[in-house]
Amino acid sequence: MRGVNLLDEEDLINRIIQVKNLREECFKHLESRSQGTLTHKIIFAIAKLSSEKMGPVKLSEISQSIFGINEKSKQDNIRLTMEKTLLKCGMVEKLHYATNDVRYILTGYRFQKIKKIESFRGDNKEPIGEVFEIPRSSWPIPDEFFILKSKKSGYEETLKKLNSDYDANKIPRGKYEDLIRKITGNLNEVSRKTNAKFANLDEIMEK
Repeated sequence: MRGVNLLDEEDLINRIIQVKNLREECFKHLESRSQGTLTHKIIFAIAKLSSEKMGPVKLSEISQSIFGINEKSKQDNIRLTMEKTLLKCGMVEKLHYATNDVRYILTGYRFQKIKKIESFRGDNKEPIGEVFEIPRSSWPIPDEFFILKSKKSGYEETLKKLNSDYDANKIPRGKYEDLIRKITGNLNEVSRKTNAKFANLDEIMEK
């Protein structure tokens, strides 16, 4: 089992970046035909709660999200359902913080349905269909990523406006060059920070 000190920001981002292969009998829990099942509801409840808390969540929180109450019977139902399906399929990870503090988090947010093919060369995995994504609004993305992206967009728009104003003779050349140099430097710094911490995540979010 993992310890709480190992579940950091980088861990959360890796869960988003990696596409997790699932057998057909496990992938079905994500599909619309399973929408009314408790297993399906647990997946999306954990995703939403984890994105809000930026970390694993308790049974009581999952129960409250799904049923509106956190009675022990409801929690037991959720726990048993996860043990029979989501934990067995490797879709949810169980984390022990302390003796009486157990929490849960999704192992991934992007899933590929696969079919195993047996051949004389050994077992192969054949992908079926497109990659399924948990809604991005339920991804545990750090605030810093959105702040950096907003700054980048703001600097890019400012550069466009400066160029437009300069072309329209609204800004003296000297001031224009000073501003361009300053804002370009800020833009480069934001891009450097984004690439250093969130390059793979940024690539996915741009798709």
